[in-house]
Amino acid sequence: MPRTEYFEIAAKSALNRVQHMGFNWSLNPYQGCFHSCVYCFARAHAKLADRDPGAGFSARVGVKVNVPELLRRELSGRSWKRETVAFGTATDPYQPIEGTYRLTRRCLEAFRDFRTPVGLITKGTMVIRDIDVLAELSRRAKATVCFSIPTVDETVWARTEPGTPPPQKRLKVLKALVDAGIEAGVGMAPVLPGLSDSPDQLEATVAAAADAGACFVWANIVYLKPGTKEHFMEFLGREYPHLLARYRDLFPGAYAPASTKAPVMATVAGLKRRYEISDRRAWRAEPPPEPVQLGLAV
Repeated sequence: MPRTEYFEIAAKSALNRVQHMGFNWSLNPYQGCFHSCVYCFARAHAKLADRDPGAGFSARVGVKVNVPELLRRELSGRSWKRETVAFGTATDPYQPIEGTYRLTRRCLEAFRDFRTPVGLITKGTMVIRDIDVLAELSRRAKATVCFSIPTVDETVWARTEPGTPPPQKRLKVLKALVDAGIEAGVGMAPVLPGLSDSPDQLEATVAAAADAGACFVWANIVYLKPGTKEHFMEFLGREYPHLLARYRDLFPGAYAPASTKAPVMATVAGLKRRYEISDRRAWRAEPPPEPVQLGLAV
């Protein structure tokens, strides 16, 4: 892992208005991410913002130091309707620098105080530090924690998510949250064709989620928008060159064809029934529906 440089940012707002995502508001205290996941969809957002979506996405991480204060101001406004806020949609709120700045914890305290429901998604185990605030928020409004665990295959994990805690450690923290009365579960995303989509791999992940007491499980195939695609293809060429041709065929655009996605979704759905995992949430921290593909690149 290369050394990460951190720089402070004075943000102009905390809450971001979102369209076509299944939720209306998002919050991201950081810009870029130490975790260095090779497939991260947020790399595409970085490219759109004229930031480096490649190595620089993890090498230079912005810290929005004034976000907690801005958030309290926005939540106290008369126009705020206490809608659910998606927390961590473009960067992980529990990457290591959170231990120093505590921005995520201070934001969670604001949501608790203003009784605003939150859906948080993370690969970080530091979330256990905030179990007290999350429990209070769960009682006052609603708090859902989704652990991104695409696979429990340790070889695939180590190569594709080099800066993240091991999946089994995430699952231990998930169990602790569920035992504390916090709704927590697993997002198996992204599943990588040819790397983490075999029936045995999918079952191992669903079984591990069930064993940890996950309240829900959902899955999605990787999607490769510009910014993400270039970085991921470079990774494949380096680590799995035999898969390059397959991915070029599967991804003329951003999304894999239904013939690739449907079997994975069906397998996961069947495994959820077998392991008796039912999704009780009204809000889902997952990507929006993919556009209908009519044989054209998207």
